[in-house]
Amino acid sequence: MKTIYYKKIKLLLNTFNQKKMTEDKKDYGLMTYVSVGFGQCLIEFLLAAFGTRVYDFYENEIGLATGLISLALILYAIWNMFNDPIVGYLADRPHGFWKKYGKRFLWILAGGLPWAFIFILFFATPNIDPITDALPLFFYLLLILCLYDTLFSIYDVNFNSLIPDKFRTDKQRIKQSSFAVALGLTGTVLGATIPPLLIDYGNKSTFFIMSIVVAFMGFGFLLLTLFGVRETEDMKIRAVEVDAKIERENFFKIMRSVLKQKSFVAYLCIFTLYQSMVLLMTGSVPYVVRFILNEEAETESLIMLGYIVVGLLSIPMWSKISQKVNNNKKMFVIGGALLTVLAIPFLFVNTVITVMLSVAFWAIGSIGFWVFMLPVLGDCVDEAALRLGRREEGIYMGVRTFFGRIAIIIQASTFAIIHIATGFEPGSPTQTPIAILGLRFQVALIPMILMLIGVVLFWKLYDITPEKKVETRKKLEELKL
Repeated sequence: MKTIYYKKIKLLLNTFNQKKMTEDKKDYGLMTYVSVGFGQCLIEFLLAAFGTRVYDFYENEIGLATGLISLALILYAIWNMFNDPIVGYLADRPHGFWKKYGKRFLWILAGGLPWAFIFILFFATPNIDPITDALPLFFYLLLILCLYDTLFSIYDVNFNSLIPDKFRTDKQRIKQSSFAVALGLTGTVLGATIPPLLIDYGNKSTFFIMSIVVAFMGFGFLLLTLFGVRETEDMKIRAVEVDAKIERENFFKIMRSVLKQKSFVAYLCIFTLYQSMVLLMTGSVPYVVRFILNEEAETESLIMLGYIVVGLLSIPMWSKISQKVNNNKKMFVIGGALLTVLAIPFLFVNTVITVMLSVAFWAIGSIGFWVFMLPVLGDCVDEAALRLGRREEGIYMGVRTFFGRIAIIIQASTFAIIHIATGFEPGSPTQTPIAILGLRFQVALIPMILMLIGVVLFWKLYDITPEKKVETRKKLEELKL
């Protein structure tokens, strides 16, 4: 597909040394894949800790009104919607440091470092009455949420923009995705299991200690990420000689163009509803343990053991299946369908064993879906690069995160509606049968419905076939994009 930028790109490419081997003609060392995988580990670790602890802490430990907590999260999500695409757009604008450090590295460092430590502030709340001083607590939570999100956006948009640019072949992307899933899974489990080991329900000071441990663990994961996210000389040259010199369109014109891409819209639908499912289910873990199972916080860690064991064991299986089938759309749909069906048992769990088994089986679908998330996104970004005549990964990742934040609105609204409608009593050791039923709906029924809608929309809208993908790659190679 020719674009108005084709001739400009061809002229710019003459500045390259054609004898130089590019990264899509060779593979990276094992340490690069592992290091980049730790970048995903950091994301999943902090998101899991955030998703399971923050709502529960402010509702059941602090005693802030459920409606105010949900309102803060909704406003935070709206802030995020506008913040993320703008961060992506600004990161894609040419900067003087590209030649020395690359297009993404400094952004990843600048966002990731403070992002890990700001987690502490969620649990360093002012010592004021949550009833008479509810508004100061509300604004405190809202401020920290917005700071947390801005730093997360800077890290996440640039980290995920680097991946399709650095790993360009199917082989590289599936390999990278396997490491990302394995270490991302590890991050999820650590983020969900370490905090409960450090807290006691009803003791707010233990939550503050927990937050310090989580912050330093996040910092450690960031350090392990830095080796892999350093950009190669080829990537730096491409950024300076091609990306920086291509005529840029204005932000809103690019946004309109992004949302006209059918395959990416399909991806956004399923990604948003998948994120909603995950936030609802992970955010419900403390409620299941505390109010359905009537167990202590340590039990949260125990029920995640099956997830990591079965999840890690299923990664090689899904990788082999993907290589044999060679159809990202089909495998993505299969993973999403499994996620939906395997959530059914959560409607009926009433013992620690049944929860552990349900989580273990759900991990199979979760990993199957996760393995193909990045390859599908990479195919969308490749298609966009060909259509636009340049790579705009930053704004694509910003739009992806924009829509992903709709999931926060869905989670916050669902929690608020269910808790208020069923008469849920925050912090009370006993709940009414209708309140317990509401908790089962928020952990299983509603996530299932949302994911099913996402799978159907993706299947109907996504139009990148294996043949179309191959043709796109060929044309991108001709354009050296």
